[in-house]
Amino acid sequence: MRIRTFNLEEQTPIQKYGDGRIANYGMTHLINLMGPDVIYVETGVCGGSSISYIVQRCPGIKKAYGVDFYRPNVDTFEQPGYSVYNEKKLKRLYNTAKQRIVASGQKDKVTLILEHTDVAVDYFDDNSIDFLFLDHYLNAKDVAEACEKWYNKVKIGAYFSGHDWGYTGVHQEVLKFRENHNITSPLSVFGAEWVWKKEGNI
Repeated sequence: MRIRTFNLEEQTPIQKYGDGRIANYGMTHLINLMGPDVIYVETGVCGGSSISYIVQRCPGIKKAYGVDFYRPNVDTFEQPGYSVYNEKKLKRLYNTAKQRIVASGQKDKVTLILEHTDVAVDYFDDNSIDFLFLDHYLNAKDVAEACEKWYNKVKIGAYFSGHDWGYTGVHQEVLKFRENHNITSPLSVFGAEWVWKKEGNI
């Protein structure tokens, strides 16, 4: 498994994040209320803005894992012209992600897993993640598969969440997953983000 850490990287000037609209910014209060030693996992790192923001704004995070394979793909949820990710674009995004992580001031906490989510999921034990933020999916099938494969990796009493609720292919599959597994824990939606507290394994 391809793993990238940053503890040996030379510290660059810290880039302070304000209260702007980062993909996971609405989760900040919730993560901070969890206390210390939080294990945070984010799928779909892309340019690294959300994982860099969250480790900077949430001091209770003990370790943050970002999962992204950075290989050519087509995002069917994006608008035409923004949906094709070729090697040149992905190389730029990966380099940007590395720069942002180092400039977050919390680089020692971050580990990137440079694999497809279907591979990376096996890096984590069941009931080991305190806060999971899904943001890698490219189509409705990805959403459905991600929910099934990643759910049991989250601790009972911890949080299962994601991005892009506004896309039909996302919210329909998430709601279907909840219905199929009789998940009744309250679902909160704020902007494009969604989250609920996990009450049991499936």
